This record gives sequence, C-alpha cells and structure tokens, in this order.
Amino acid sequence: MKKVIIFGGTTEGRRLAEILVKAKVSCIYCVATEYGKQPVMESDYLRIHQGRMDSKAMTELYEQQEPDAIVDATHPFAQLVKTEIENSIFAYRDVPFFRLARDEEEGLDYSNCYFFNDIEECIRALKNTKGTIFLTTGSKELKAFCGDEELKERLIARVIPSEESIKICYDNGLKGNQIIAMQGPFSAGMNLAFLKDSQAQVLVMKEGGKSSGQRERIVAANKLGVKVFILKRPEEKMDAMNFVQVKNTLFEMFNLAEDVDDITPDIKLSVTLAGFGMGFGSITSEVQTAINEADYIFGASRMLVGIDRDCKKYPYYLAKDIVPVLEEIAAEIKFGKKRVVILFSGDTGFYSGSKKLKEAIEKLAFCTIKIMPGISSICALAARTSESWEDGVIVSTHGTDETYWKPRLTDAVLYNKKTFALTSGSEDVRQIGEMLVELAEKHQMKFQIYAGVNLYSNEKVLNLTPEKCSIFSEEGLCTLLIKNVNAKCRFCAPGLVDDTFIRDQVPMSKEEIRELSICKLRPTKNAVVYDIGSGTGSVAVELAMLDPTIQVFAIELKPEACELISKNVAKYNLHNVTVVEGAAPDMLIDLPAPTHVFIGGSAGRLGDIINTLQSKASDIKIVVNSVTIETSAEIYHVLKSREIKGADIVQVSVSKSKKAGDYTLMQGQNPVYITTFKL
Repeated sequence: MKKVIIFGGTTEGRRLAEILVKAKVSCIYCVATEYGKQPVMESDYLRIHQGRMDSKAMTELYEQQEPDAIVDATHPFAQLVKTEIENSIFAYRDVPFFRLARDEEEGLDYSNCYFFNDIEECIRALKNTKGTIFLTTGSKELKAFCGDEELKERLIARVIPSEESIKICYDNGLKGNQIIAMQGPFSAGMNLAFLKDSQAQVLVMKEGGKSSGQRERIVAANKLGVKVFILKRPEEKMDAMNFVQVKNTLFEMFNLAEDVDDITPDIKLSVTLAGFGMGFGSITSEVQTAINEADYIFGASRMLVGIDRDCKKYPYYLAKDIVPVLEEIAAEIKFGKKRVVILFSGDTGFYSGSKKLKEAIEKLAFCTIKIMPGISSICALAARTSESWEDGVIVSTHGTDETYWKPRLTDAVLYNKKTFALTSGSEDVRQIGEMLVELAEKHQMKFQIYAGVNLYSNEKVLNLTPEKCSIFSEEGLCTLLIKNVNAKCRFCAPGLVDDTFIRDQVPMSKEEIRELSICKLRPTKNAVVYDIGSGTGSVAVELAMLDPTIQVFAIELKPEACELISKNVAKYNLHNVTVVEGAAPDMLIDLPAPTHVFIGGSAGRLGDIINTLQSKASDIKIVVNSVTIETSAEIYHVLKSREIKGADIVQVSVSKSKKAGDYTLMQGQNPVYITTFKL
C-alpha cells in the first residue's frame, strides 16, 4: 500500500488527503494544534499526527512511517514550519517531495489596497493613519502590532476561538472589547457588518490567496471605502505546484486510476428548497425542522419576519440573487458543511420558483440539494370549500403575462366544471371577474366563485359572483375556485359550420376544406401557427379553439377582412389569436418563428413567403390551398425549384346537398388542391 505524509492544516491539505484516501492511499495528516485537527476524520486509510515538530521530529516520523511521498500543504505564511520541513527533507533519504502552493485570487479590485513586504513596513504605514484598525492577520503576529501603545489602542483583532489565541490577545494587552474570537468562514456581508460596527478605517490582512477569505474581505472594504493593508505572501524558496498538479502527479506516480464518479467534489453547502405553505400555520414538521437546523435562510421578507432563529437571513428568492451569495458563503468555508434553507410559498413542485433555482444550484459543484414539499393554496382552498381538486384544471396568473394566462383560463372555465386559479392579487381577480361576466353573457353560463384570501393568516373564504369578482378589493394573496355547472363539451376536432362565422363579402375556406386542411396541418400543443391570407379568420379561429396553448397569427392584407377576423375572434372569446394587417412575407419578419403555417392566399408571392419562412426556422409543417390553375402551377414550381421532397398533394371535390322543391340535389363546389410539405 502506498503511503503519503501531508503537512496540512489548510483546505488544500484536507482535500488532498480525502482524495488520496478514496483512492486507498494511506495518509499521515500532520497538524500542529487541536484546531487544525477538527475538520479531518480519521479512518482506516487516514491517521492524524497532532503536535508541533522540529526537523528532527519530522525526520524520525519519516523513518518510522517510510512514506512514498511527502507533501507540504501548510499555510503560505507558516515560514517556520516550512523551514523545518525543508531541513527534514534534506536530512532524510531521497523521497519525492511536493510543495503545494495556494492559487492566487483573480478578478479582484485592488485599487484600495496597499501591499507591504513585512510587518514592520506595515506598522510604519499604520502609524500615519487614523481611526480603528481591524486586524485579521491572526494571533501569531499580534505581538508586533501591540508593540506601539498608541497603535494598540486602535486595534480590534479577529482571531480563531481557541484558548491559545485568546490568551495571546490578553497577554499582549488587548481588552475584551478589542477581541473578536470567532470561527470563519466570513462572507463579504459578514465582513461588511464587522467593519461597519467597528467603524474601521483600515483593514489589515495577509495575502492568503484562494480559500483564505481574501476576496470577501477586500470586497467588503471596497464597498465602505476602508483602506486595505496587505502583507505580501512570502516568496517560495522551493519550486511549488498547485493543487491539481500535485494530485495528478501523485496519481501518475502511484499508477492510480481516478474514479470520477467516486471522487466527489468538495461539498460545502447542503441546500434544502422548502415549501413554506401559506404561512406559519401550514408549515410541515419536516420543513420546520430544516428551518430550526439551518445556518442560512433565504426567502421573501414576509416569510423571514416571523422566523426566530439566530442565523443569517437573506430576503432573496430568485436564482440571480441567491447563487452569488451561495458562492460567497462556500468560499469562506474551510471545513465541514453548512445548512442552507431556501423558502418558497406554497408547494415546491407547484408553480414554484424552486424549479429554476434547482437547475441553477445543480450547476454548483459545492452544493447538494434536497426538496421538501409544502401545502399549496389550491389544496387549502379545496379543503375549505369541501371540494376535491384532482378533477379540476389549474391555471396561474401569478408572474405571467396576460397573453399567456387569459387564453388558458378562458378555455378552462368554458370546458371544465372546476377551475382553480392562482392569482397575484386583487387586480388579477378583477380582470378574471370581467372575463367571467362576458363569458356568462355570451354562452349563457352561470359561474360560482370561491375566493381564498390570505389562507392560514387572517384568512377569508368568500363566495362571489362574476360581477362581485370584477370589483374585488381584498388585499393579499388570493386563490380562486371557479365552478361552471353547465360547462361546454369540448370537441376533439375542428368542425364549426360556415354559418357561425361573421363573413360579409370576404372569401372563406369552406367548412370541409377547412377541417381537412387543419387535419393535414396536425398542430400540436404550444404550436406557433401562421394563417397567411386569413380572410374571415375561420381557419385561425378553428386552430385557436383546438388548444389554448396554440398561438395563432392571422396575417391579412385587406383592412375590412382584418376587422372581420377581430369580430370572429371576439365572438369565440379567443385570447390566443393575433391579427396582423399587411402583406406576407413583409409582415412575417418580426413574428415569432412558426412551427406550422397555413397558406390560404399568397397574392402571387408564394416563393418569397417560402424564402422568408426558411430564414426563420426549420422543420416547419406547411399546408397550402389553391383553387386556380395559376396558383397550383406556382406551388408546383416552388416545390420543384427548392427540391422539396415528400410533398403530399390532394385534390378535393366537395358536393353539398341543396333543396330544390321536394327534391334534394348535390351541388358541387370548386375543386381544391391541398398541398402538404415540410421545410
């Protein structure tokens, strides 16, 4: 079995030991103090050696353990230890030795920073400043800073909470109110608070590089305009390698195959996305336990206000705000894991922001993620009204555009006996009320509405009519249950008869041709459909009625025809049809890319239309109808010149019955060519 001695006490040393142990390499991990030992767990492959050693003791350790390699992963400023390690290596037999150097910080604003080669130079500069000095260099250098009485009175020293460090503070004459004994990591926000509370004018620190909290301290100081005095990192006397180089060299030297699946990243944060329900009265015991154990809690301000926990709280619930803070927190963690709880109203799997945040956090290698459900307002309102909810349709207006939710809500209340609506508040409820008033009048329907306001927190459950909904003024979160006892039966295919459309003298695709053309087009959920040469809008209306997620753009050149399309759209209460007045292809340029296109009239510009469609998207399903020989010839020319393969061409002749006295005659209509192809 291969064996490595690691002089650690740093994040890099601990990580290296963990990776080697997983590869079944025996490690002797050397630390000077009990504090340095804390983050490391002994195992069959890992033994901890605690205590300060000189070069002689180190050499004796080598002779006893006979390592295959030795790694110096001590702190950049641990010069005495590094010297002893160097002397011990020269005194021992030839064995591979690696000095692990910490990576430099990148992308920091150093414009407010002053660098010093040694402590004496830094102290001379501090004597030319005024105000409080926030000292973060540790307890070992404290004696030098306390040598000048005037300077000592201005110090506030932040040290680790060990007996040894605190004793050094008192031995050097610091008073209790000058000592902050606290274990990191410290985020930029925490450093900001320390600097503000102490009214510091100067921050003193070491150039520790990554994993030292250097970034977080400088960022905080820059925000407050506090000067930063930095002790330069001592120059390496020996060639050094970064973490990845040391790890890779050891793996190559020992002929180890690194199992990527087995070598887990340095997990620093255990993140829980938790459903907060509708408030404190509805939190599950699982979520409450997570809150009680959390080190950091995120959520909307209204959630955080009532949480009586002595931990850091952030009023954020969007990924763009949360992820940078998680990165800050993780950067400060030297060992162990911290617990983070992010709260979402209602249930995490139900119209929740947790979905996007989960995707963002999964990209962070230092996080694990867990999701806890909550009670949604839909469940609560159903219980309050003694209704089931699995047989209802659910629509959300919260945080979505009207063009998205209006067609879905209209469709839901027309064709379903129960519709639940999550709203953003009273304004949404009033809009829904106005829609229901119009629908009730046009379709002879009777709606019964229950409104759950601020459920579980001064809640009200109101029984409303559409008219009362339209003047709704209750403030707070509101969920609706809309019941329609005489909901319409949905047909699963196009089939509106011609006489139902407002037509005047505008041409219209006949009923049978319209139905067959739509079936040939085969639109899908969430389709974006162009109806080019829309005429009365009969095809656009039938397409829009198939599913509220279908978005239809009716393009028509003639103003009088556009007016008719708008009337027919309004007649059927459709919110997913947009009327575009103008000629194709000119008016197609700024429209969303289509998935399906129906061309009922091209005004002789079919070739130009196809060119524009090809520039907007690929894999578009197209149906073109033609009655005249000239248009049919144009379609054939377009197919041939563009080498469009697999086109389906059907000629349809329709005859409809007509009464002639006591007799019924079949009256023929013009034959129509229906051409279907994909671009």
